[in-house]
Amino acid sequence: MGSPYYRDMDEPISPAGGGHHRSRSATRAPTHSMEYPREQLRTRYQSLDRGLVDPHDREFIPIREPRDRSRDRSLERGLYLEEELYGRPPRQSPGHMSTVRPNPGMPDRGYLGDLQVQNNDLQRELGNLKKELDLTNQKLGSSMHSIKTFWSPELKKERALRKEESAKYSLINDQLKLLNSENQKQAMLVRQLEEELRLRMRAPNIEMQQQMEALYAENEHLQREISILRDTIKELELRIETQKQTLQARDESIKKLLEMLQSKGMGKEEERQMFQQMQALAQKQVRP
Repeated sequence: MGSPYYRDMDEPISPAGGGHHRSRSATRAPTHSMEYPREQLRTRYQSLDRGLVDPHDREFIPIREPRDRSRDRSLERGLYLEEELYGRPPRQSPGHMSTVRPNPGMPDRGYLGDLQVQNNDLQRELGNLKKELDLTNQKLGSSMHSIKTFWSPELKKERALRKEESAKYSLINDQLKLLNSENQKQAMLVRQLEEELRLRMRAPNIEMQQQMEALYAENEHLQREISILRDTIKELELRIETQKQTLQARDESIKKLLEMLQSKGMGKEEERQMFQQMQALAQKQVRP
């Protein structure tokens, strides 16, 4: 597949130079592109008419037809196919091969040996990392066990406290829910009562109107009676004042009479009789 004698991966191509005889071993391409030295790889980019023989035994043939260019392209495709088959990335120049392997004549076995050595080194590192991971896991397990054994009573206390707190919070939440429901019910009752009052104020009943009229009439009657009583009280107060004045005048007259009787020398019995008569007259005048 990677030979320069195959055009477009399917059509075989014979060499163009008829003057020189080439054996099968000389014209056949190797199985891997890495087996060529750098000079042979450079010759593969030349025309197929020149062949892969010694450059001193052949002549330079210029490229005159587009067919030769197609042959050169088939050579490049063969190189790329060989690079893909043997693990090299596509579109890699032969100069990059020299950076990978400083010795161009070195076989593929050395390259595979290097890969195996690298693989062995990586496996060793992986084993060491696994051992370190196991040790760290053991240390972590022991530390966790010690932490659990040391902090277990305190953790139990904290869990018990958390359970109690959660129970308290649940009770408080239940109480809040009940209070909210009761508040909602009371708010609904208040709204209903307000609506009933509005309806009654808009359309009052006949009985209520009659009761209100009776109450208004009673109130007016009582106010009239109160005014009459106030007038009578004023009249009585005036009468009492006049009677007081008359009594004071009579007392003064009685005192004067007693003084006169004492000056004339009348007896005690007569004085008593006169005093009794004066009291009787005063009582008669005080009574209405």
